[in-house]
Amino acid sequence: MHRFLVIEAKRLLPLLFLLVLLVSLSIYDNFFREYPVVAPEDELKNAIAFVTADQGEISVPTSFEVISSAEAWSGLEQEHATLPDYPFNPAYEYAISAVNGEIKSVQVFPQEDGIIQVQVKVAEQPNSYHLVTVEREKIGEQARWLFLDDNDRILHEILIPGEDGEAQNGVDSAESSVQDGESAGD
Repeated sequence: MHRFLVIEAKRLLPLLFLLVLLVSLSIYDNFFREYPVVAPEDELKNAIAFVTADQGEISVPTSFEVISSAEAWSGLEQEHATLPDYPFNPAYEYAISAVNGEIKSVQVFPQEDGIIQVQVKVAEQPNSYHLVTVEREKIGEQARWLFLDDNDRILHEILIPGEDGEAQNGVDSAESSVQDGESAGD
């Protein structure tokens, strides 16, 4: 006659629990989803990869340096005893040092005069240093290195090679504005 369907609650509890987990996970995914940040295509085209040789904390004045020789590397190691023993090979790579900053990107832009312009974006980070290496063949032997802040203002400029064949440090933008003000006042 009439059939009764009897379902025990203890058998439905695991299914109910899984259903609640599935719904909560779906809600969590919708609210806390991370969207990948994609750089503009022109930035990706000119960007070159770099390898972080070391980074850490240090309390010295801000400086930017491009190391292109073994002598310059040993000078950097003597100046900053905290650096690890990295196997720097000047025949195949450049080392880029930023004190009180973190290197965010390195981009190359060929210029009409044959010198490559290398733009190194640096984010200000007090009491720290960041040391990276880039492949020498992607840059070449003649390069104008520009260290830029987040607003694309030039923090420092280095020309490799200089007139005497060694790296030539440019004038810091802060120093140049002081020097310009002094010469204008004379």
